[in-house]
Amino acid sequence: MEYQKNKIRPKFKKTERPLGFQGYYVEVREGEDAIRAYRKIKRWIKEDKFIDQIRANNTYQKPSEIKVEKAKERRKVLRKLRRERDSFISMRPQRGR
Repeated sequence: MEYQKNKIRPKFKKTERPLGFQGYYVEVREGEDAIRAYRKIKRWIKEDKFIDQIRANNTYQKPSEIKVEKAKERRKVLRKLRRERDSFISMRPQRGR
């Protein structure tokens, strides 16, 4: 489907969200599943790494420990990329020479 700049959007009723509210918020309308809304909020929190940030801020961490953690994460990502690259190379048809 092509993007249409002037597409008419349906008008929803105004939310009951309080002004100045900052945080995760999902409005559940009548007839919608509340469990689905709960899962959506959980996914947002997980993607934002909100809980991880709170846990990290609870205790002091030495700068050297932070560097070690970042290096571990980098190695993990590189290992995954290398694994994907190797599987892609092995899937290519081999040329006979």
